Amino acid sequence: MNPTYSDSGIHKPLSPAPEQSQSEEAPTGVSAGRDVTLYHNNNSPFLHLPELTQLKIIRCLGFRDITRLAEVCRYFHDLVQENNALGRAWNRRFPSPYLYQLKTTIKTKDGQQLRDWFKPMANTGTVESLIERRKNIYFPVQLLFTNSKLMSQSKEFELVEKAVVRHDNTIYCATFSPDGQHLATASRDQSAKIYALQTNGSWQKKATITHNNPVGSVVFSPDGRYLVTAGWDGKAKIYGLEDDGSWEEKACIFHENMLNSAKFSADGRRVVTVSLRDSVKIIHREDNGSWQVEDTIHIERVYSAKLSSNGRHLVVFGSATGAAVEVYGQSAAGSWVVTSTINLRFYIRSGNLSADSCHLAIITYSYTAIIFELQADGSWKKMGSIEHDKLITSAKFSPDSLHLMTTSQDGTAKIYSQNAGSWEQKACIVHHGVVESACFSADCQHVLTIGADATAKIHSLQTDGSWQPKANIVHQDEILSAAFSPDACHLVTYSNDGMVRILGHEANGSWLQKAAIRNSIRFRAACFSADSRNVAAISLDLLRITELWKKD
Repeated sequence: MNPTYSDSGIHKPLSPAPEQSQSEEAPTGVSAGRDVTLYHNNNSPFLHLPELTQLKIIRCLGFRDITRLAEVCRYFHDLVQENNALGRAWNRRFPSPYLYQLKTTIKTKDGQQLRDWFKPMANTGTVESLIERRKNIYFPVQLLFTNSKLMSQSKEFELVEKAVVRHDNTIYCATFSPDGQHLATASRDQSAKIYALQTNGSWQKKATITHNNPVGSVVFSPDGRYLVTAGWDGKAKIYGLEDDGSWEEKACIFHENMLNSAKFSADGRRVVTVSLRDSVKIIHREDNGSWQVEDTIHIERVYSAKLSSNGRHLVVFGSATGAAVEVYGQSAAGSWVVTSTINLRFYIRSGNLSADSCHLAIITYSYTAIIFELQADGSWKKMGSIEHDKLITSAKFSPDSLHLMTTSQDGTAKIYSQNAGSWEQKACIVHHGVVESACFSADCQHVLTIGADATAKIHSLQTDGSWQPKANIVHQDEILSAAFSPDACHLVTYSNDGMVRILGHEANGSWLQKAAIRNSIRFRAACFSADSRNVAAISLDLLRITELWKKD
């Protein structure tokens, strides 16, 4: 996906739609075995169709096709612009959960907030033109599309530091809220901190959450109004955003052993906590706003647990034998009971669920990832497997659930895609050394693999279903991780060489470095805010929030 195509000639002088004259009958012929009718420029049957029918046809076109259509004549240009066909085509490339996340970034912006928000990227004319369209039903789509377009058109970013967050010990992770208005950190110093974005672009601390041991992770709910921490002291603390902007503790969940994870469900109504070699707990938010433990599942060996996006299935990776996956469903009484058990011959390392809740990937110690599909009777049927020569380090589905990518210590990443119910290999990406992690872009058009060879590789999906190499990003030392921006137009890599690189997707399919953040101390992690405007980079006990500005 690349919104930079959108201005290709769209403001050039355009000819009006030609008059439909009653000319002589159009000539006919045969081409490639098919009967064809040749029309002159002044006799296009498309222009005879009702406008509603024309719009329905346009909505079936891809982004590039609509861009080209808008360049044909003034009539098509106005038709595309008035119905925001470009923005809507751009939005269609994202699965609905990602669109919801993107749209939350602009739901509270008034006219002045929009002016402040666009100041780093747009001139006054562009901003005022957008503000005039605020009451249009397509405004959220148009705003997101314009933001990504402007960022993509910028060939270089100016880095403006907005905040420095400090802890007394190592920062394990940091995350922006889905609406981009808050940032939270988790640290070895036994605390988590919440910061809020101010109207002047600065960040103000709003809360400090304390534990009796290091805090391993912190996660926002999909709507950004709740947050949960996972502490090594066996506690999960849920905080909620109040109307005055403060954050207050809503619940504290206890486990006997340290927490491996604590995550919200897709609808934000539940939290699932996992305690290593202990138990899984499901916590539900009641109508009165309180959080109550809905059920506790005691398992001797539990590695992770995933709640499906539709909330119907809880998949627990781990069992007394270590070679089984148990799927739970909620009974009429409200408790969670086993609905299916998948027994394997080898111990399980981990696994993942697809976003559509219909597919399951299980990683075993036999160097294999096994793919299962949910059947109508609630059972899970084996649909295929992915083989590697060494241990598999991860297995991730694309956001649209059509692709699965595995990474391995054998130096390869493999991409499999659905085809008429089966899964077929579409790509094998090779690194020199262990492939440590990989990810899909939100629009499912790109993949990013990170190898121990200090190289990150980008491959893009082609119309024939293949994945073609587009760029290699080389650092001087190990790349710790990398991530795409939420709009899939940019990516960030961070490395032991003390460098964070920010790259953007160009109209020709290449990736151009637009900025680099340097630090004498190695970076541990980095991530984009929901609107892709800010980058948070962690180095040991401090975090820097940097805003990206268009460089003149």
